Amino acid sequence: MKKIKLLILFCAATATFADEVVYTKTGKKIVLKENFTWQYAPEPKKDSAKKSDIGRSILKGTDQTSLIKSKSGIYSVYYNSTLWTSVTESHEFAEFHFINQARTGNAMVIYEGLEIPLESFPELVLLNVVKTDPDARIINIEDCSVNGVAGKIVTYTAQIKGLRFIFYSFLASGNFGSVQFSTFTLESQFEKEKANFEKVISGFVLN
Repeated sequence: MKKIKLLILFCAATATFADEVVYTKTGKKIVLKENFTWQYAPEPKKDSAKKSDIGRSILKGTDQTSLIKSKSGIYSVYYNSTLWTSVTESHEFAEFHFINQARTGNAMVIYEGLEIPLESFPELVLLNVVKTDPDARIINIEDCSVNGVAGKIVTYTAQIKGLRFIFYSFLASGNFGSVQFSTFTLESQFEKEKANFEKVISGFVLN
């Protein structure tokens, strides 16, 4: 097997005067200094007297009234059927597949019964992606919760059949198993679709 090289994306803009934060392939945060040096970003200190910070809270909207339930009974997805269509064809890995009405974005839900350490989850997802594109990389990782389920929003980019895609995925894991709710589109469309992607992800609930 080829070794997975650690890739750091350096910004070449000479007009940058402030420190810049980027991520390695495995999701480690790097601070690029204006004097052309770099260092790993310090880990945030946790207050043991408080619950761990789960970041931004994402909640289901009142317009998400269509419901689809997993065969396992573990989770369900509420969605707005005027914006997203549930595709019925079977997939090897994904239990659910949605396509937006403009047919410019996709969403898929992959469920496994095994719990995966949440801190390692982004790296494991990327390991699967680099089999298709060795240059795939993580753009951003954000702690969040979706309807009370703690997880991470991971944004990463990969090239598939000559086209550059951006994936915006909610990863969650616990005693219920592990869930990867991934949305994706072409790189050129991502900023237009990002809000809609988060909207469909917000329909994920544990039963």
